[in-house]
Amino acid sequence: MAQYADIVEIVAPSQAAPGSRVDITIRIKNLYSAPIGVMVGGALEYGISPWPSISFSEDSANVNAGVTYSFNGYFYMPESRVTIHAYSYWYGADGYWHVDDELTKVVNLASLTPQVSEFQISDFYKV
Repeated sequence: MAQYADIVEIVAPSQAAPGSRVDITIRIKNLYSAPIGVMVGGALEYGISPWPSISFSEDSANVNAGVTYSFNGYFYMPESRVTIHAYSYWYGADGYWHVDDELTKVVNLASLTPQVSEFQISDFYKV
């Protein structure tokens, strides 16, 4: 359970094709009674170490009390299923970021379906 920076949701597709860009949103709510600095972090678990990070356009914001802030990020889908690990942090009066919450979501590998051609031999004629 989060103390101040509660991850309320990871918005991501349930599946993605290998090599495709996967856009995600991590929604974090400020549980504190005043504005605080909130930061997001994320990594992908799929069998390699260290876990690759998720790219965020902005990874921190000052968030008013009771407000849920959306952090947008992306990653490129590997050749296997991934588990998104999202982390939240709050900025303390001591000048340090404190780890607060964690949430995960799985993105499955989409099966690729071959396209059937509409080509027909009758489309050509002898000259």
